[in-house]
Amino acid sequence: MDQHDMIDQEIDLRELIFIILEKWWIIAIFIVIGVLITAFVTMNLITPMYESRATLFIGKDSSSIGGLDLSIGDIQFDRNLVSDYRELIKTRLVTTEVINSLGLNLTVTELRNNLDISIISDSRFMHVVYKDPNPQMATTIANRLSEELIDKAVDIVGVQNVRIVDYAIPGKNPVSPRTTLNLAISFVLSAMIGLFSVFLINMLDNTIKKEEDVERLGLSVIGIVPKFEGDDRDDDRGSWWSRIFKRT
Repeated sequence: MDQHDMIDQEIDLRELIFIILEKWWIIAIFIVIGVLITAFVTMNLITPMYESRATLFIGKDSSSIGGLDLSIGDIQFDRNLVSDYRELIKTRLVTTEVINSLGLNLTVTELRNNLDISIISDSRFMHVVYKDPNPQMATTIANRLSEELIDKAVDIVGVQNVRIVDYAIPGKNPVSPRTTLNLAISFVLSAMIGLFSVFLINMLDNTIKKEEDVERLGLSVIGIVPKFEGDDRDDDRGSWWSRIFKRT
């Protein structure tokens, strides 16, 4: 890249910066409108969801003193069961029983959509997480699912090796929508749309503002008349140039 190309790039960069600074108000309008719409939708049209979490431990009962007589094989077996129980709690066998016992006006699919089962890596702990607009209902369903899993584990596996370590409690603050994150994303997207609009407007503007615009039309500038003090006409750069040119 020669020096001439570097100068052209510098001029183009300065031109882009000038365009942005000149039409900053367009970008600001897009940002204000985008953020206001996002805030209205987030606060008025999206239902807040509360999350409750119960913690379960998968471990084989031991009859030994202190419950310490567990072989490596038993521990590995229990760890393998964690994945099985994660799928078991989402089956129709368990979810239908929970819906009927609590008298919920939900389908199995709706209950599953608000249910999340997470497993701590390399451990025998499992979290039963449920979301609901009512924090107390979220707590009730999470605990009932955990209790139903214990009952079905005895029926299917034949051992009572699931324990509730921590029962779910009502959440104090909603986990969704995330207002701050939504507003930040809206700000960035609105600014990008505003920048695109400014560049598009500039590309579609075919008016002559400077000598280079005349030269691009195949014309030559033979003279310029600067603005005299007291002239109230302003151009894009803060002064108006009347140009006299002829065709080359």
